[in-house]
Amino acid sequence: MPIYIKLAEVLEEAGISRNTLAREAKIRPNTIYDMHDNKTKRIDLVMLTNLLDALCELTGQEYQVSDIFEYRKGKQKEDNS
Repeated sequence: MPIYIKLAEVLEEAGISRNTLAREAKIRPNTIYDMHDNKTKRIDLVMLTNLLDALCELTGQEYQVSDIFEYRKGKQKEDNS
Protein backbone atom coordinates (compact mmCIF):
# COMPACT_ATOMS: atom_id res chain seq x y z
CA MET A 1 0.00 0.00 0.00
CA PRO A 2 1.48 3.38 -0.91
CA ILE A 3 0.40 4.95 2.40
CA TYR A 4 3.06 4.40 5.07
CA ILE A 5 2.18 4.92 8.73
CA LYS A 6 5.09 6.51 10.60
CA LEU A 7 3.66 5.93 14.07
CA ALA A 8 6.54 3.66 15.18
CA GLU A 9 9.07 6.40 14.45
CA VAL A 10 6.96 9.09 16.10
CA LEU A 11 6.45 7.06 19.27
CA GLU A 12 10.13 6.11 19.50
CA GLU A 13 11.25 9.70 19.04
CA ALA A 14 8.78 10.91 21.67
CA GLY A 15 9.48 8.07 24.11
CA ILE A 16 5.82 7.08 24.30
CA SER A 17 4.60 3.49 24.54
CA ARG A 18 1.82 2.16 22.34
CA ASN A 19 -0.27 1.40 25.43
CA THR A 20 0.11 4.93 26.76
CA LEU A 21 -0.98 6.38 23.43
CA ALA A 22 -3.94 3.98 23.23
CA ARG A 23 -5.08 4.94 26.73
CA GLU A 24 -4.72 8.69 26.20
CA ALA A 25 -6.30 8.65 22.74
CA LYS A 26 -9.10 6.32 23.88
CA ILE A 27 -8.30 3.95 21.02
CA ARG A 28 -8.17 0.16 21.34
CA PRO A 29 -4.57 -0.99 21.93
CA ASN A 30 -4.84 -3.50 19.06
CA THR A 31 -5.64 -0.63 16.70
CA ILE A 32 -2.53 1.26 17.84
CA TYR A 33 -0.43 -1.91 17.51
CA ASP A 34 -1.70 -2.41 13.93
CA MET A 35 -0.91 1.19 13.07
CA HIS A 36 2.52 0.86 14.70
CA ASP A 37 3.22 -2.24 12.58
CA ASN A 38 1.85 -0.54 9.44
CA LYS A 39 -0.98 -3.10 9.10
CA THR A 40 -3.91 -0.67 9.22
CA LYS A 41 -6.05 -0.61 6.07
CA ARG A 42 -8.41 2.23 7.00
CA ILE A 43 -8.73 4.84 9.69
CA ASP A 44 -11.67 6.81 11.01
CA LEU A 45 -11.23 10.60 11.04
CA VAL A 46 -12.42 10.86 14.66
CA MET A 47 -9.80 8.28 15.64
CA LEU A 48 -7.13 10.20 13.72
CA THR A 49 -8.11 13.38 15.55
CA ASN A 50 -7.95 11.60 18.90
CA LEU A 51 -4.53 10.19 18.01
CA LEU A 52 -3.12 13.59 17.05
CA ASP A 53 -4.66 15.28 20.11
CA ALA A 54 -3.18 12.63 22.41
CA LEU A 55 0.27 12.99 20.85
CA CYS A 56 0.09 16.75 21.31
CA GLU A 57 -1.03 16.37 24.92
CA LEU A 58 1.63 13.77 25.78
CA THR A 59 4.55 15.59 24.16
CA GLY A 60 3.63 19.26 24.31
CA GLN A 61 4.39 19.43 20.58
CA GLU A 62 2.04 20.00 17.68
CA TYR A 63 1.46 17.08 15.31
CA GLN A 64 -0.09 17.10 11.85
CA VAL A 65 -1.45 14.28 9.69
CA SER A 66 1.76 14.43 7.63
CA ASP A 67 3.75 13.57 10.76
CA ILE A 68 1.93 10.23 10.95
CA PHE A 69 1.24 9.33 7.31
CA GLU A 70 3.43 9.39 4.23
CA TYR A 71 2.45 8.71 0.64
CA ARG A 72 5.04 6.58 -1.16
CA LYS A 73 4.09 6.55 -4.82
CA GLY A 74 4.43 3.18 -6.47
CA LYS A 75 5.05 1.27 -3.23
CA GLN A 76 2.92 -1.76 -2.43
CA LYS A 77 2.35 -3.17 1.04
CA GLU A 78 4.79 -5.95 1.84
CA ASP A 79 3.36 -9.41 2.39
CA ASN A 80 3.74 -10.09 6.12
CA SER A 81 2.67 -13.76 6.00
